[in-house]
Amino acid sequence: MQITITIPDEIAPRVIDGVAGQHGYQETVLDEEGNEIPNPETKAQFAKRVILEGVKNAVLSWEAVQAAEAARTAAIDLANEEIVLS
Repeated sequence: MQITITIPDEIAPRVIDGVAGQHGYQETVLDEEGNEIPNPETKAQFAKRVILEGVKNAVLSWEAVQAAEAARTAAIDLANEEIVLS
């Protein structure tokens, strides 16, 4: 499966600025020597990466919730089988 998101050219700067700004993009970064240099990752590249990471994190979060619920259900079922109160 391939998912494509098309952002119209007339609003692309707004979307890029919004995503980058919301997620802390910096125009300059420090190099290995501590010198301030232009960020090698463009604002558009950063925004795209953040969007893709957001999708991945949503999947991982959902799978974690599902796994926790399955473990909870299994533990309850086991307890109901093994623990007999009278």
